[in-house]
Amino acid sequence: MNRNKRRIIFAVMFMLSVGNFSRIQGNENIRTIQFISIFVMGMLFGLLLKEIIDAIRNKQQ
Repeated sequence: MNRNKRRIIFAVMFMLSVGNFSRIQGNENIRTIQFISIFVMGMLFGLLLKEIIDAIRNKQQ
């Protein structure tokens, strides 16, 4: 897969996961679905951050 397409896909999926999490009604207890949503957001952000760092490193070389 092309690197630019991969970055775009990660960014769109991250935005969708944040939007989906913001729709969940808040309460004091964290339910399983909230934990999974937070975990997925962190994973997608990490992948997106890795792709951006790789792009910056490759640009400098």
